[in-house]
Amino acid sequence: MLKTSKKPAFKKRLLAFNIAVSGSALKYSQYYRVKYDYNGCVNRLNIMLNNYKHHFFVFLFPAMLLSNYLAYGQDYTYSQFYAHPLYLNPALAGSEICSRISLNYRDQWPALPGSFVSYSASFDKYVDFLHGGLGVMINYDKSGAASVNRAQINAMYAYNFTLSNEVVANLALQAGYGQKSVNWNDFIFESQINTGTGTILPNTLQPANFNGNVNYADFAGGFLLGFDEKYFFGGAVHHLTQPNVSFFDENNNLLKMKITAHAGANIDFEKGYRRSSQPVFSISPNVLYQQQGSFKHLNIGSYFTFATITAGLWYRHAFENPDAVIISVGFTDNNLRAGYSYDYTLSKLSNASGGSHEVSVAWIFGCDKKSRRPKTIICPTF
Repeated sequence: MLKTSKKPAFKKRLLAFNIAVSGSALKYSQYYRVKYDYNGCVNRLNIMLNNYKHHFFVFLFPAMLLSNYLAYGQDYTYSQFYAHPLYLNPALAGSEICSRISLNYRDQWPALPGSFVSYSASFDKYVDFLHGGLGVMINYDKSGAASVNRAQINAMYAYNFTLSNEVVANLALQAGYGQKSVNWNDFIFESQINTGTGTILPNTLQPANFNGNVNYADFAGGFLLGFDEKYFFGGAVHHLTQPNVSFFDENNNLLKMKITAHAGANIDFEKGYRRSSQPVFSISPNVLYQQQGSFKHLNIGSYFTFATITAGLWYRHAFENPDAVIISVGFTDNNLRAGYSYDYTLSKLSNASGGSHEVSVAWIFGCDKKSRRPKTIICPTF
């Protein structure tokens, strides 16, 4: 039984939220600091945290959701960029020529309560009479213990044309429809927590201006250039109309425009430069830059392919701070491709977050070799 005192139990209690974003991708850094006067306060704090530790991120999320830090929506960032080609750049639709099905899964910070999970499925192929590639993609994201969900379906067309004997280009347009949703009853506010026992009281009434399901249209465009099947350079702009995805009627929570630029080379040490999708040994140095609103990051790294095995090593920097080191491995077996990557977080959360895990699987269907274009834009497969 704790002794009571006329003096306030806490001299000061401060909740500080610091949100750091890498591309794609929204990440949270939490710091919880309490200054106290008496030893009894420490005991009460321990009881409170132990009883609602599994709800900790649910408690934090409403404050972050309503704060200016989340004034703008952010996209998830995948570490296996080219294993999720349609998500990276719609101009990559049909780049495999034959029909391709891709499945992607990412679990970010699994060691923390309420991690951030993404699922994606896509299909694309090159269509001769359209002189370009068609693609369709479905994305589903679940953010945090409060289960903020975002689902979106996109369709895209990438027109292919030749600029010269050595230069091939793709120009692409994408249109999509999305839904962002959340259940108000999943939120836990500070006023619901009994600081003496740690028990959670019933949720407060939902505000009249709160809309838990937001629907929106979304558009994107992109381009891709290939030089003599050796080098490639591309760019994309997503969320051209910056749709409002706010859960509150009178607020503007814009899905900010995302800008992507990526480039690389394919070097085969035995044949000079790679001209097939399966070289004996090759190195593919790459660079990727993404910016969404004020958040931006740069990825620098390379893929190393030996026969059917591909390994990758990347460094991601968020300009204000180093973000992660990415290690990946993948293999190709006839029509099947599969890859795994791990993000080692370089921030202060590295020991507690559990990093990020990502898995990709793709199936490439066979097609008539005569339908292939004379020149292709060769990009990495993972």
